[in-house]
Amino acid sequence: MVLDLWHQLFPSIPIFILMCMTVLLAGTIRSFTGFGGGLVLAPFFSFFMSPADLVVVVLLLNFVTSVQSLPETWKTTPWPVVWSLIVPSLVGVPLGVWLIEVLDPMMIRRVIGCTVAILAAIMLVGWTYNGPRGRLQAWFVGVTSGALTALAGVGGPPLVVYLLSDKSLSPQVVRAFFMMFFAIAQIATLTFFVFKDLVNFSQIVYTVSFIPVYIVSTLLGTYLFHKALKSSAHLIRRLSLWFLLVVGVATLAV
Repeated sequence: MVLDLWHQLFPSIPIFILMCMTVLLAGTIRSFTGFGGGLVLAPFFSFFMSPADLVVVVLLLNFVTSVQSLPETWKTTPWPVVWSLIVPSLVGVPLGVWLIEVLDPMMIRRVIGCTVAILAAIMLVGWTYNGPRGRLQAWFVGVTSGALTALAGVGGPPLVVYLLSDKSLSPQVVRAFFMMFFAIAQIATLTFFVFKDLVNFSQIVYTVSFIPVYIVSTLLGTYLFHKALKSSAHLIRRLSLWFLLVVGVATLAV
């Protein structure tokens, strides 16, 4: 039965290999930067999965790697910032689930592509948010992130734009924030999906099939972050952003 389902989910070996390569790239980028896994996975997976399946698979994969990284990031996590954003993000989760239920899958794919492309373009041109920072702004960013996490597994863009422009936070602290924030957000969102009966066995098969690749990619991304490519971090970041921009635009065009 499981084998039959596996063949339904992966109709050919080339498709499975292509999806695994995408998972490898997504996990490496996410572990290297602290974000970006869902931004790589969601546009590509949207061609093969329903919106609910896509979200659950992306969240499960990211949660597994978040657990791997928690011991390393725990001490450098800016907890006051995490809690100021995680609480409003939980308010946004039901909104995202509601949008999954009412929006057409093609429209959700367009939202994913547009979100990814806009974030990549903003970061490539170097625009930063220089406006006020306070409770109102934190709630707007948090609610938007929670809704996008539940809708498409891509809750990072509002946080990326908001936090990367905060000069008081070092890259190490920002990376730790993303790892810890999304670990908590993923648990909360998956719990809500279970409550809404949106989790199924197909999603588990997808996740189990990709977990070995994602774990390897997480180890690779962590190694690159700490050792091999610190001197080339800026170049890698720009290449990753160009890749995300191309993926986002392609999702809108197809």
